[in-house]
Amino acid sequence: MDENGILYLIVLKILCGGCLNMSVNFLNQNIGKEYLSLLESTNNSIYIMSPFISFSTANQLSTWLEEENGKITCKIITRFNREEFIQGANSLKGIERLFESGIEIYALQHLHSKLYLFDKSSCIMGSANFTLSGFFKNHELGIILKDEKHFTKQCVDYFEDTLEKIQQCGDFRITREALDKEFKYVSQSTSGLGKMKKDSNPKEFNQHRWGAVLDKKENERQSDFQYKFEEHFDILNSASSEYHNIKENVIGGRIKFEGNGHSRIPNTEIYIERKKKNYQFMNRTFFHRRPSSIKEGEIIFIAQVSKDRHGIDTPIIVGYAVSHAYKDGNLLKKNDPRFHKWNEDYPHYIEFSNGKFLKTPIVNGISLIELGNELKHKLYPGTETEPDTPLTDISKRHHQKAHIQITREATQYLITRLDRLFQEQGYDKI
Repeated sequence: MDENGILYLIVLKILCGGCLNMSVNFLNQNIGKEYLSLLESTNNSIYIMSPFISFSTANQLSTWLEEENGKITCKIITRFNREEFIQGANSLKGIERLFESGIEIYALQHLHSKLYLFDKSSCIMGSANFTLSGFFKNHELGIILKDEKHFTKQCVDYFEDTLEKIQQCGDFRITREALDKEFKYVSQSTSGLGKMKKDSNPKEFNQHRWGAVLDKKENERQSDFQYKFEEHFDILNSASSEYHNIKENVIGGRIKFEGNGHSRIPNTEIYIERKKKNYQFMNRTFFHRRPSSIKEGEIIFIAQVSKDRHGIDTPIIVGYAVSHAYKDGNLLKKNDPRFHKWNEDYPHYIEFSNGKFLKTPIVNGISLIELGNELKHKLYPGTETEPDTPLTDISKRHHQKAHIQITREATQYLITRLDRLFQEQGYDKI
């Protein structure tokens, strides 16, 4: 049975006033709440079919599955279109997070279905993508069936039949190699190496797609890239950090850049080890001019001006701390035994505390290119209300700056991402 047949049975049940003996209800709100409720009661399997995925929903599912220690089987069908990654409609980092947690993920071109199956006995279907906006923000409509094994079997058959057709078309299971290749091209596009114009004609969009094509004729038609990307755009709405007691009234954080374009820091260095090796202050970061705008208690993210794993020049964020306010006496003098030649240009400093920094080479941190690709205009306060800002403009916003303020959403996103990296790769505390 195809998707239309499934919907026909549901509508028939509703028109018959329940005569088909199904437990089915409409959902026009709380879709995310119902999803989480069914997820928590799942014992064996979860299948998801969704064109768009956000990092926040991917991270939540991956964390839950990891806590279940491999007891739950999970398979996902989604799209793998480069332009959607570039524009932020689909989160490549979210897909990577799912992949790293052991989920089987398959790419299907022209996918539009949204289906969530739990233990082959309950399901949610409707308009909501597997994104934070789809579950909690957008105006969506869905149908939920709980403990309806007979009817849900039709949905399971639809999912498994689609998956079988994908596998018959070729090897379209998403791999580490496919992810790395896509990260490289997306990074190039969002770093300014690729062209992105504010009012581009759809033909100018990057039309590279990867995935199975079930309808050959459909693939021959001209693709429609005029998606409402912002409608599907997500960032994490909340974040937790057991190490920091971050003030609830924090407006946003700040990224502090160490190094510059003329003296990039080798990406094989480890942040704290490098500071120790060069006899530097552990809890200070330095500036060319007095950073009087930095306030007490701000979250400050330290970024090393380096190269990412693809060899592209970019700052890479390696950790975060709580900053102390700049004071007039925060000036390193030449007679200090820790004074370095570069301090002649960068004599001013602030101190920070409660710092956590990756105990792994800089290249394993979070590049600013990647951050811009994930958050788009939501990254900086100056572009937060301007969704049409081109990525090329956003990617240049930090140029010639020692530090730059970011939004609260970006702050929360970075804390969550870094905390995850700390768990995987270890960290040093200051």
